[in-house]
Amino acid sequence: MSNSTLKRLPTKPSLSLAKLLAFTTVFASFIAFSKSAQAATFALNEGTVANTFTECINDGIALKVGQNPVDQHGWQYAVDSPNDGVSGSQIGGNIYEIYTLALRETKDSIWVAINGNMPLTGADGTSANDGNIGWGDLFFNFTGKDFSTASNEGSLFGVRFAGTNDSFVPQIGLYNNVSAASTTGINSGFSSLEEYNQYVATYGCQGEGCGPSLGDLPADTSYFDQSKSLNTIASGQFLTSIMYLSEAELQEAGYNFNQSGGSQTIAFKFDKSSICKSGYCKSVPEPSGAIGLVAIGLMVGANQLRKRYKD
Repeated sequence: MSNSTLKRLPTKPSLSLAKLLAFTTVFASFIAFSKSAQAATFALNEGTVANTFTECINDGIALKVGQNPVDQHGWQYAVDSPNDGVSGSQIGGNIYEIYTLALRETKDSIWVAINGNMPLTGADGTSANDGNIGWGDLFFNFTGKDFSTASNEGSLFGVRFAGTNDSFVPQIGLYNNVSAASTTGINSGFSSLEEYNQYVATYGCQGEGCGPSLGDLPADTSYFDQSKSLNTIASGQFLTSIMYLSEAELQEAGYNFNQSGGSQTIAFKFDKSSICKSGYCKSVPEPSGAIGLVAIGLMVGANQLRKRYKD
């Protein structure tokens, strides 16, 4: 080997592959640690169930998270049968008909949109004790247990969103430590889900799309105790208020009005921090985190290697 060749060799030892990988790993771990606090937290995790009924259980709907895809705007929809609302002997399309329940989760809030034919203030001139049949309360079950078990344990969350209903909690808003009760007795309603199902099956329409349904759950689901008619918050601890949403706000958030056939859309949102503080939120790293960290680490390591050779 000539002296000229020897002079061209690097005078400093090159960065070995092992050192490069070690450097990359340490760098990526450092970045991952610094970004971990920015991981997104989600309350609406797979298996979570949200549901609501009317005060008389003339219809109801449930959404099970993970059963249907989330659209590009973050909404997920449960679609109920349009032919299972009960008003006397009329089945389907009446004021008690519920069409969809939709949920959307943002960094700070949970959005809810309920589409049906009944206004937020309910239906007046009815056979209910107070002359008004309205909406029951909205329940969230994050436990993975059936509804009655979670209710008996007082581990439900509930939202009283209709001020004219017969809820047992005093003000509109989100509650935890919730147990459920029935208000069908004072609202000329069905004493059980089984009775409601049988009535719809007896007097309802025939053919495809007919028959009772609970949105994402079948009408005879074991998630609910079919011998009961739990539709209202019996007790709970107030957490936070709700903010009603306008049609314009829903449109801006990408809500699909075309998916819902009812004349009324009741929408609101609430802060989800209290749900997270109860331990039901799960943290998920930012989607680009792992791949991005490796790429950054490799680039920095490669730059260090080139620098060694250049020097």
